[in-house]
Amino acid sequence: MWKLLQQLGHTIVSPVPSLFTFNCKDERINNLPGVATDVSVSIKDTSLQSAGPLLITHWGMSGPAILKLSAWGARILHDKLYAFKLVVNWLKTENIESTLQRLRSQKERFAQKTVSIKPPLNLPTRLWENLVQAASINKETRWADLSKTQISQLAQQLCQAQFAIHGKSTFKEEFVTAGGIDLKEVDFKTMRSKVLPGIYFAGEVLNIDAVTGGFNFQNAWTGGYLAATAMSNVSAL
Repeated sequence: MWKLLQQLGHTIVSPVPSLFTFNCKDERINNLPGVATDVSVSIKDTSLQSAGPLLITHWGMSGPAILKLSAWGARILHDKLYAFKLVVNWLKTENIESTLQRLRSQKERFAQKTVSIKPPLNLPTRLWENLVQAASINKETRWADLSKTQISQLAQQLCQAQFAIHGKSTFKEEFVTAGGIDLKEVDFKTMRSKVLPGIYFAGEVLNIDAVTGGFNFQNAWTGGYLAATAMSNVSAL
């Protein structure tokens, strides 16, 4: 359809996938499909960032935080061939310094407790256990026995954990497409083409995409309503 419309005179913004999940094979999440928690995420060496629920899946990561990030970064991630470093803050709003303070406080208060048994922070237990292990802390280690280096490594895993992403959702399983007919060539009062008389557009054919939450559905429904109303009014004349 885009090729045909381009041949007929419309400008087509190159389409790329949007709203997709991230493929990631990492020991910290490999055994945790179905685990979800509230996080903030970013793409290393870019300004892309997002926050919200993250869902660990059999193939990697999904959930609103990831889907929003994929929408805002659709073209950037496409140019990277979907190979990049994802930085996850499992504590969402905490930073390294505040996390270090909390961990030091935990060490003083629960010196004889085992570090890996119960998360002192608002994290799923199995995820906490994996992050503790990733920080080179033995399962039997007590809080009192943690070294400064181990506490620092644990804070890093909690607030600035980096994951290598290699790929996304299977092609054509993405939710929407970024790209399509250039919006300057459409009258948004009627959804009528400014290039081709009598042609109206709605939905994915246009260069419109949004974050997750029903916004793409609403765009399609509203555009369809405006186009149908405009065509009905023309027919009635």
